Amino acid sequence: MSDQARSAYRRLILDLCHGTSDAESMRAAVEFARLLGLDLHCLFIEDEAVLALAELPFAREIRLPTHDWSPIDVSTIEAELRQAANQTRRLLDKIIEGIGISSEFEVLRGDPAACIAALCRSGDIVVVAEPGPPLGRTTQSVMRLRAAAHESAASVLLLPTRLRPRRGPVVAVLADAADASLDVGCRIATAAEEDLVILLPEPLAAAAGVAVADRVTDRARALGLPRERITVQPVRGAQADDVVHALSGLRERLIVMTRASSAASDATGASRIAAARGVPVLLLEAEAQANR
Repeated sequence: MSDQARSAYRRLILDLCHGTSDAESMRAAVEFARLLGLDLHCLFIEDEAVLALAELPFAREIRLPTHDWSPIDVSTIEAELRQAANQTRRLLDKIIEGIGISSEFEVLRGDPAACIAALCRSGDIVVVAEPGPPLGRTTQSVMRLRAAAHESAASVLLLPTRLRPRRGPVVAVLADAADASLDVGCRIATAAEEDLVILLPEPLAAAAGVAVADRVTDRARALGLPRERITVQPVRGAQADDVVHALSGLRERLIVMTRASSAASDATGASRIAAARGVPVLLLEAEAQANR
């Protein structure tokens, strides 16, 4: 990976308590860190709200298999959290072994959303797992955590609920000919030895003709991809459904977009694309576009 790529993005932040504690999500995050040459910063956040609830005098838990209600013991909850952190770390260490990336495992206690907001900064990429069951989508803690990630200065890597890891082209969805998603998409495609598919908005292509397609192709070639591994195709509009429709029939590996450059790449639109395609979606921080 080039020095330029390393300086643009430094860390991949992985919260291991809210949807990314399964082995498949960990592997996807580790592989992504490897492709971009990122340090992996793993967080195990002990939710202070859970411990505060356990301290309430009327708080009870149901014990199995007797189904008896019993007071919640705070020390037991703390011990279970420590055990969960240790188990998660062992699984992560096993996944990372032999891959050759730098990693850090940090245990924090507090409000998960506040922890993410305080930690994330420009140059970071934070992993956000899309919640699966309807209950998960409406849990306040999960919603606040996702909002904190999207509102931070970091880029966001969305992992869909039904993640289907696979080989295939990297897709860069461009809002204009200078969109930074092309640069990052090229770097990932080069590191992964994959092709690059560039989606250009039809209005942009219509206004500039073949010149804009030639410009983005030349940019991709300048970043190291051979011409035969670059495909430029139009996307009808700027909505999530337009991107999903444009990718019909393709088995892509990853989708890259500049965050909030269009309706398709805001938090809701990107989530819909990730869910529909079953692959990660990388939303680049707005600064990546502004600083080009």
